[in-house]
Amino acid sequence: MAKDKSSPTPTSDYELAARVKYLRDLRQLSQAELAKLSGVSQATVAQIESGRKDPSVTTLRKLAKALDVTIGVFFSTDSVHIFDMPRLRRKYKKADELNPTVYRALDQVIRYAKDIGFL
Repeated sequence: MAKDKSSPTPTSDYELAARVKYLRDLRQLSQAELAKLSGVSQATVAQIESGRKDPSVTTLRKLAKALDVTIGVFFSTDSVHIFDMPRLRRKYKKADELNPTVYRALDQVIRYAKDIGFL
């Protein structure tokens, strides 16, 4: 069964190809612009996004840096959430500046960590 590629959502239902395209679209970058920022060819970006090429770890690191995310964002699932803390730190200087969705999500993580004795 083919996946709906019209508006990908970064969940475990989507493969790496859709996640890279989603993040590129979110940053409003063309494939050529991502290629230039990352130092990989536009053909490589296109092949990764179409699922015809499995990128190396080195290529993933370059793409992650160009997309301003940690490499783990490419592999998050519904049960493994990745908070991109460096990006959050740059965008929000204080907790009261967080948007409501991020604020609630972080609150839930902190409460859970306390409940299980992690904090």
